[in-house]
Amino acid sequence: MSKLSKVIVTIIVIIVFIILTVVVHIVREEAGYRTPGIMGLIVFGAMVGALSAVWRKRKDDKGDDITNRNS
Repeated sequence: MSKLSKVIVTIIVIIVFIILTVVVHIVREEAGYRTPGIMGLIVFGAMVGALSAVWRKRKDDKGDDITNRNS
């Protein structure tokens, strides 16, 4: 995956994280709670997992996506 696509996916993940956090906070607030609680932690963990999966570097990755595909 090229760096540009990683940056774009990272921006999308952060935007989705913000939207989901706001939704969880609003739903919990209507129920009488003040914090997002366990659902907020789950959303945060999902964001961290997604970002680490996007930016993980394979051991055999040399950085050149085009020439390494055919070998």
